[in-house]
Amino acid sequence: MRAAVLLLLLAVLAQNVAAGCVAITDEIEQMEVRQARLTGNDGRRFDLEVRVADNGRERAAGFQHVCPESADAVSILFLFANPAVPRFHMNNVHMPLDIAFIDRAGVIRSVQTMQPYVIGALEKKLWGPPTPVVAALEVRAGLFGELEITENEWSLSLLP
Repeated sequence: MRAAVLLLLLAVLAQNVAAGCVAITDEIEQMEVRQARLTGNDGRRFDLEVRVADNGRERAAGFQHVCPESADAVSILFLFANPAVPRFHMNNVHMPLDIAFIDRAGVIRSVQTMQPYVIGALEKKLWGPPTPVVAALEVRAGLFGELEITENEWSLSLLP
């Protein structure tokens, strides 16, 4: 039994190496870990652990080169010093992700599902909010739908 588990683990690791992905990158590992709260206008709340990307290096890295299994356990909150209309790409990202764009008041103004860039595609799609935001939250694809997180009805705050 032990040998079978070891062989399975080695097979998964080999597959991930072949796919060019890692469980977690140095950039994600160095991000501050915080608790965030999503609050709906109806009073529902969901708390989740986030990695905070608050500098250029961390924001640029995001989920690049991370294996799909890691997106189930890691969420990244991108913070911007000033309101901006950021554009996110999915180059070197191995799985779809949901992204929520958050305004200065903490209100989620846009929710989108981003798809990985396909090598050889005619265009590299960019995702972004329609208006300036101060934060963006990336989570595994489908999570916002499961939690029924919708635009303009939910807000995000960092817990102390």
